[in-house]
Amino acid sequence: MAGIRPSLSAKRISKPRAQRLRLAIIEVLTRAVELGGSSLRDFSNADGQTGYFQLEANVYDRAGEPCRLCGNVIKRLVQGQRATYYCSVCQKP
Repeated sequence: MAGIRPSLSAKRISKPRAQRLRLAIIEVLTRAVELGGSSLRDFSNADGQTGYFQLEANVYDRAGEPCRLCGNVIKRLVQGQRATYYCSVCQKP
């Protein structure tokens, strides 16, 4: 959402990009809370309900599928033993 490639070193993120990232984080977390979180495997809340935010994910777990913004293929990258998904067109270095 902030348009930052996940492989970009944090020390290379400019102040304008950092501000875009901050705003994107706030927006994503707000929407995730509204939808009850992400039920990726077996998560449920105290009432036993699952969250629905994962249905709105732009890139997460969508490797090989088209980007919802530009249609480019979503790529998967492993960083620190964690999978990261991104669009190489929308997320510039």
